[in-house]
Amino acid sequence: MLDEERHTRDMIALWESGVDGIVDAFKRYCAPDVKWINTGIPSVEGLEACIELLTAQAQAWKFSSTRVDVRSLLATPGLVMVERIDRVFDADGEEIFAAPVVGVLEWADGKITQWRDYFDPGPLLAVGQLD
Repeated sequence: MLDEERHTRDMIALWESGVDGIVDAFKRYCAPDVKWINTGIPSVEGLEACIELLTAQAQAWKFSSTRVDVRSLLATPGLVMVERIDRVFDADGEEIFAAPVVGVLEWADGKITQWRDYFDPGPLLAVGQLD
């Protein structure tokens, strides 16, 4: 298994420990100047900007944990593509939404330098989570 694949799987596993786990995953695996591009919302550049976006999403969406179902993952040196379902839960464990996502992660020196997430915004729009 390539380091990029192992790191991606480890990072996704951290997401299940809640918002703090997601923030920790970004701190561990993203380069300081990472660029995060999401469908339907503004792109952000820099680790601190990514963390600000994550915490803002957590507050706006009122989520406390995430479960990621990986459907497929392809890795080559420096690049990982992962098809996944991001399931977001509130503090009571109720699923807020489930979003199919394809993420493209560019890696260099053990860190993500660019992260592109492509998803159908329908599930988020249906629950009022995107304007």
